Amino acid sequence: MANVRIDAPGAPGNEGHKQPRNKQDKSSARPQKIPLHQLYALPAPIRTFPLPSFYPNNPLSLFHVLWAWFGQVLSPPPAEPSVIHQGRWSSETRSVHVHDPISIRAFWEQGFFGKGSYSRSEPNWLKREQTRQGQGEKKVSELITAQRREERKIMKWDRARKEQEAILKTRLAEAWVAPVGPKELLALPNSLKDLQSSTFGLTNGYVTPNIPSNMTILDGQTRETLPMTMPTTSTLNPVVNGNRFGEDENVLFPSLNGEIPSTEPAGTTPDVIVSTLKRRKSVRFSPTVESTTFQLSDPPSPHIKSLSNGKVSNIDLTNGSPRSSQNEEEAPIEISGVPMVTDSSTASLDIVDREHLQLTMEETFYLVFGLGVLTVTNPTTGKVMAAEELFHMFRRLSYHSPSTAVMRPDDPFLVQYAVYHHFRSLGWVPRPGIKFGVDWLLYIGGPVFAHAEFAITILPAYTDPYWKTHDHESPRRSWRWLHSINRVQTHALKTMVLVYVDIPPPTETSDPSGILKRYKIREFVMKRWLSNRSRE
Repeated sequence: MANVRIDAPGAPGNEGHKQPRNKQDKSSARPQKIPLHQLYALPAPIRTFPLPSFYPNNPLSLFHVLWAWFGQVLSPPPAEPSVIHQGRWSSETRSVHVHDPISIRAFWEQGFFGKGSYSRSEPNWLKREQTRQGQGEKKVSELITAQRREERKIMKWDRARKEQEAILKTRLAEAWVAPVGPKELLALPNSLKDLQSSTFGLTNGYVTPNIPSNMTILDGQTRETLPMTMPTTSTLNPVVNGNRFGEDENVLFPSLNGEIPSTEPAGTTPDVIVSTLKRRKSVRFSPTVESTTFQLSDPPSPHIKSLSNGKVSNIDLTNGSPRSSQNEEEAPIEISGVPMVTDSSTASLDIVDREHLQLTMEETFYLVFGLGVLTVTNPTTGKVMAAEELFHMFRRLSYHSPSTAVMRPDDPFLVQYAVYHHFRSLGWVPRPGIKFGVDWLLYIGGPVFAHAEFAITILPAYTDPYWKTHDHESPRRSWRWLHSINRVQTHALKTMVLVYVDIPPPTETSDPSGILKRYKIREFVMKRWLSNRSRE
């Protein structure tokens, strides 16, 4: 029996085997990412210290509750809110602007309040700008969405190209019939010249039309005693496949590559300049022209994207990644006609976060009145606006034209805020639902965890006897409106909820808490009923 040598991994003479790489070295190279449930642990920009739960079937839980209670009595937690953020009222946008980066991240990470002025929702313009300039690899939701859309566009383009190729092959297979008999073979032209002569009667560079011997048509006039032959520049315009060739430039039948065969002897210059067949040209939205001609059946190019102002986007959409300024030669910047040479390393360090957080009127009043974590400054006076002052100002601005009359209990701001405060108190995250044609969208935990599950439509209900005695008519909605809204939510995979707000009678009190506690909210879940899916 032969001796068999088994070398250990990493031993001399066994270079092909590699030792497994240590996982700690790989993890230490890049910083660990904070999990989402830890980053967005707080549902509001305040901290709470609840007591543990008590279970009657477990007597030990009672000692746990007593221990936590005595601990908070002996060493009470700090008063909340511990941090009060600053905001500035903007009458142009009818919203509150927050410019402090710490406050912006606090409002977004602790309750998903507000919206970035340069972003879809999360204020991440600075990350996108740093990624665009090549400062590290940072995943931004907008760039990931653009990459996925471009991948789908390329997939659709490739599918359309394959469909066009299949259709072309089918047409060629159906159109071509191979000649099988001797007569068909002899009838085929032997050259392009034979093809033209058989089509137009071309003989020795002249066209012989079938016309009387003493008459021919030349330049639209009738002349007698003309020879039987005419030059090739005559106005003879054949019609082939519905196209008339040489109608303006006296062109003969073109060849397959678009060129006109010359009938003049070699070394001579024709008297008439013959133009080639006109083709449509395409200038794509790209720094370079990729194709000079195209067919109407060709699908569009997948990797070309232009902005609304006609400029080319700075994102290379072929691979879905932004273009790095380090890999491209950037043109020098000119200021007052003087070129300036900029260094990419120094220019990237001067990035200033120009984005601010925008808070709606409902979110602002909830943070000021409900939680007390925000103060709003009036830009004209420079003073802090009280909660009652904001309350009356928001009620006036809730109309399309700011109202100066006596406020009504069915003001749009009152109705909207009553619903917003109701669902915030239940633990939901309401976000504006204008893109789906509804008032609010309800998220479980927040938009970073899952899509919105419910779409809220608010309907004021005048059920109090006061409104019946004052002949107040409720706003009516048509069945067509309800069906269209429900159809949109069904296609968006959201459940539509009709929220009825019972409008109380008018009151003379001006306290926001005394006014808001009189409203009652009723919820009705609406689903689309289909007969073929609801059969027993």
